[in-house]
Amino acid sequence: MNKILTISILLSLSLNIHAQNPTNSGNLSDGFKITRSSPKGTPFLSSEWYVGYGINNNGSTTRPQQMNYDIHGNNLVYKVSSNGEPLKLMDDSMKGFILKNENEELLFSKIDGDEFEKEKKETRYYHVISPPSRNVIVEYVKDLNDPNASGWTSSKDNTLSSEYKLTTNYYILNSDQKYVKIRLKEKHVLKALKDRKEQVKNYIASNNLQINSPQDLSPILDFYHDL
Repeated sequence: MNKILTISILLSLSLNIHAQNPTNSGNLSDGFKITRSSPKGTPFLSSEWYVGYGINNNGSTTRPQQMNYDIHGNNLVYKVSSNGEPLKLMDDSMKGFILKNENEELLFSKIDGDEFEKEKKETRYYHVISPPSRNVIVEYVKDLNDPNASGWTSSKDNTLSSEYKLTTNYYILNSDQKYVKIRLKEKHVLKALKDRKEQVKNYIASNNLQINSPQDLSPILDFYHDL
């Protein structure tokens, strides 16, 4: 009788513990719920949306609408309403697009990877600094740095947010019609344009030019290509 009573008590305790343990619910998320916020920053060129339009290969343009450049995905995106979700523009026949706001008008052109001195694997959209000339272009890259991406073991207790990081690359067109990556420094420009180095160096000095922005490169490249 005492043995039967003891077994009954043990079974009762076991069932009670099982019912109170959330990890026995059959849902792993009950026992390992982690709260993380959305990624910091934006995958787009700007958090503010532009009025923009695409440029077709034949030179015609799409109708103006709310647009942005998804740098992370290398896609032109648009909205059908101010509160709508961004939609990827599926037409790959466009050679570029223009984005406008109150302060600026930006032209982006699609450039193949084989047009670079160090050939790239993909075709991307590049910001053309002084259109219609394409002598100076800027590449924007956004990578998603995720501190939780190294595996479950190291990240299951990590509540840090991922973040979009922007990298800006500058390119100038040499006499071989290839884009060369540079820094915004005179010595880097002269190295990229080494076939006419002395003429370019004298032009920069005689005009007291400073290279602090990609816009400062445009007159130098115009001079170089006119030689």
